[in-house]
Amino acid sequence: MNHSRFNKIQYDFFARHLRADLGAVKATQSCRWMVDTHRLGRIHDGLWFYTEQDRAAIIELVQRELHINLLFDHYPDKSTRVDTALSHNNEKFNTLSVSNDFVLVNAMQTLQLNGQQIEVGAISSLGLYVEASKINSVEHQYIVLVENLAVMANLQHLVLMDNAAHLKNALWLYRGDQKSIQSTHQAYAFFRSFSASHQLLCFADVDPKGLEIAISSSATKILTVQTSMVETFNISGIEKDFYNQINSVNYLKNKTLSAEYQNLVATICKHKRTIKQEHILAHQMPVAVVELFN
Repeated sequence: MNHSRFNKIQYDFFARHLRADLGAVKATQSCRWMVDTHRLGRIHDGLWFYTEQDRAAIIELVQRELHINLLFDHYPDKSTRVDTALSHNNEKFNTLSVSNDFVLVNAMQTLQLNGQQIEVGAISSLGLYVEASKINSVEHQYIVLVENLAVMANLQHLVLMDNAAHLKNALWLYRGDQKSIQSTHQAYAFFRSFSASHQLLCFADVDPKGLEIAISSSATKILTVQTSMVETFNISGIEKDFYNQINSVNYLKNKTLSAEYQNLVATICKHKRTIKQEHILAHQMPVAVVELFN
């Protein structure tokens, strides 16, 4: 392990343990490689110890080398079927699914891609699957990464507050699901590729995991409900999701956030309450733009 770039074994090891945020794990060759090559963490008595700063540095290192998020994306070790077919008789050998390069996009009015305007609002739909590598330009000024698929089919039903009214002209991008046809890897890569030229926002569930997704997505702002709604929201059923997201709570505690966003985090933790995007749609909760960082 004398190379500086991550291989799949190393990537999977750190992805698994850094998601759990344990702070110390049994030392392996991957741990020794991380200490020797990148000077991150320390090994003592057979354990690899790492701080929150080490954790953030490793995630940043992966982002810089592989252009993916260690906590959410799979290691990109496969090629497309078309690329494989160039040199291999079996076009399916060690390949990604055909849908891997496709992302789901939608708009409230028209899609503006590659200098073209594409009507999508005439019928209710999830939007269009487009081949990400073939999108050379996005004429929308704002791109919104969406956590849940239900939102993509109900953009017209979102209640946008005054400071979010401009998002009627945004490109809405589905984050994807690691268990479905649309993987998160390509959506994140597509989203982040416009960080220097467009304003990136994230619209996720109002729960610890959703807030973590927003921070790690590379967005600078979020679309979310007002804090007062978290305090007063009341619906039948037992709240389980908050208690299943303690790792995300710990992740959020170590981040320097804007005062408004920090207040939202604190309110969710205080009331131990979550609001899903489906709740926002069903109850017609107004949503506004909030800065992520100071």
